[in-house]
Amino acid sequence: MWVMVLMPTEQVLLEVGAMLAGLGVGAWFTRFGVPRRWMGSAVLFLFIALWIGLGTAGYAWFGGFFAGTLAGLAWGRLVANRTIREDHAPWTVDAEGFATVAEARSAAIAALRSLDGQKSGRLSVDHGSARFEVAGGVDPGMVCHRNADSTDANSWAVLQSAGVAEDSVEVPMGDVQGFMPARLVHDLASVETALTDFLANPRASSFGPEWVVGIEAESTRLTTH
Repeated sequence: MWVMVLMPTEQVLLEVGAMLAGLGVGAWFTRFGVPRRWMGSAVLFLFIALWIGLGTAGYAWFGGFFAGTLAGLAWGRLVANRTIREDHAPWTVDAEGFATVAEARSAAIAALRSLDGQKSGRLSVDHGSARFEVAGGVDPGMVCHRNADSTDANSWAVLQSAGVAEDSVEVPMGDVQGFMPARLVHDLASVETALTDFLANPRASSFGPEWVVGIEAESTRLTTH
């Protein structure tokens, strides 16, 4: 690189082109590698052949390739670090990571309001081992579960409404159809309130009298996230 800058040259366009080509090839090769081993030897041969064949401009090719490999390494580390941050995000909404509760709330409420019981029939929100699940659609209604420790299959709770007749309601949940007691099927406002409470205190051990635990909670939890 320094040689190209400091030496007088009459091949400016050739040298600039060689440098840019080397930069691109070096970055791509370091970032993505090659699908087959023999391609690595081909790249090495190409590198040496161009270095020699370009004459003075070969220094530009060499410098560009070297700088490109460094750029490719930095690119790969940036992508890896971003993936690690996403994989360890404190909040997830439908398996997508979010760094803050505000971001998770915005995504979760948007997803909740879009539930139609068909293609969009389920929602899950996670914070550590705590989990909030919704199945169904805005119309005819949704079934809502939560757990402070989702690894404990016996500690799920289902949201219920008091004073509702014991009729059964058909609730579409994507690839399944559920017949649920009407007291377990809620409108958007009720589920949104429950979601807001979960987001504020996901690890609460006591959810309140509107949540029922036991066999009914587990047997009505039809989501498969």
